[in-house]
Amino acid sequence: IVSSWGGYIDFTPDAVPVISAVDSIGGAFVAAGCSGHGFGAGPGIGHLAADLVAGDAAIVDPAPFRLSRFADRSKIEVGAF
Repeated sequence: IVSSWGGYIDFTPDAVPVISAVDSIGGAFVAAGCSGHGFGAGPGIGHLAADLVAGDAAIVDPAPFRLSRFADRSKIEVGAF
């Protein structure tokens, strides 16, 4: 063996990251489930997360990334940027 790699790759059941407030825990936010794309998408994810935490206007529509989509089983569509 010349080299090896081990690590944890997180992803969600619908393969769309969660960037959202946690409704059941006031003041808690999550940005996770980016799979291996977190390095490339990190700046955008961080910007959206910061907007949500600060209560600012979001850089993109945050609805497709909300945590509650798993509880309400709503279908989502993520458009092109």
